Amino acid sequence: MAVKAFSSEWASAFKDEVNKSSNYKSAAKGWKWTVGLVVEAEPDKHFPESKGIVMDLFDGEARDVTVGPAGDAQKCDFVITAPYSRWKEVATKQLDATKGMLQGKLKLKGDLPTIVRYTKASQEMTECTTRVPVEWPDEK
Repeated sequence: MAVKAFSSEWASAFKDEVNKSSNYKSAAKGWKWTVGLVVEAEPDKHFPESKGIVMDLFDGEARDVTVGPAGDAQKCDFVITAPYSRWKEVATKQLDATKGMLQGKLKLKGDLPTIVRYTKASQEMTECTTRVPVEWPDEK
């Protein structure tokens, strides 16, 4: 059953996929920072409010993934900000997240060299998002 994009149901399904992934577990060894994703509102795409996704990631495990106000995500060690449609491109593998940061398509607050060291982990997280059946608000 499909879950609404960037909803609490999506967050919990995504967390389960990450924790099932042995590739993620090995690629993210040694990671110990929280990551906040800010999904900016795009009312014309039926995504009226900005949302914050807080990912508590530690040493190859997703301890928690929650969705709330954008301000929550902005308190994380790493904050990645982009409009809804850009995040949709990442989640559907049209845009690689690390490349997107290097090209300025995703705004990063935090240490870029650290993120680049964990590119494989980031790519595996994207693989995990593709395993969650999503209902995109702009595709109704």
